Amino acid sequence: MAKRDRMITRIVVCVLAALCVLTGPARAQFFIEDGKVSLAVSGGDRINKKVIIHNTTAENISVRAYWEDFTYRPPFDGTKSFVPAGTGERSLSQWVSFSPSEFMIPPFGQQEINYNVSVPAVIDGGHYGVLFFEKVGDPARSQTGMDIVTRVGCLFFIEPKDLVKKAELRDIAVVSRKLTGVFVNQSPVVTIPLITYYFMDDQGVVADRGEVKKLYLPPDASGTFEIPLPAALSAAKYTVVVNADLENGNAIVKELEITRDAADNFTISDIRD
Repeated sequence: MAKRDRMITRIVVCVLAALCVLTGPARAQFFIEDGKVSLAVSGGDRINKKVIIHNTTAENISVRAYWEDFTYRPPFDGTKSFVPAGTGERSLSQWVSFSPSEFMIPPFGQQEINYNVSVPAVIDGGHYGVLFFEKVGDPARSQTGMDIVTRVGCLFFIEPKDLVKKAELRDIAVVSRKLTGVFVNQSPVVTIPLITYYFMDDQGVVADRGEVKKLYLPPDASGTFEIPLPAALSAAKYTVVVNADLENGNAIVKELEITRDAADNFTISDIRD
């Protein structure tokens, strides 16, 4: 394959990826300074702020802005589902207004988009949405003939101030040389826990440590996690400490007593909080 053909293929692949993750080739045309807005609010709050979008090309770019709702979906690895504004279970669309909704950004210029958040008197949990910015005009066309729309999005997370998050680690077991378990989000807000672990021998020496792949859990959702059992562990008893940081200073901890025998079998003898 010629160098030019390889370059074209690479660009097309990146553009297709952008449709799923809101990144990639859209950055080559315009980008948002803040891709995520997180606000801790009280009932009745009124918030006025802005986001800034930049044109990184030498051409005028026409852009339209519009709102959609989103949620994280199984297996809760960060993949999102987008639905029309007002149809999501925890829609934010009725709380937010923004302007302008259509504009042109000059070459290498920028545009401010003002948004207002009007929080109801009572807020029952987290509310979420995404403000999309989409290039207006003839869409790009892939080698397969598919039209490709260039857009980027700013995610909005509006959650109650001073909320104490709750969660639980359940059903920890040994499965196929892994410790598996279930993280249960018991809070009315999205929770993205940082789950870490370490193995400690009977002398108090840490034999292994690591971080679990992140989970992105909507309110009241559950997701599974896995911890590999290190091949280098000798036949002995170990204490495994699993710590889940809930992002707001709260954490949950599980301690396990696990034994590896001479036949390379792992068993859990005790689990405690």
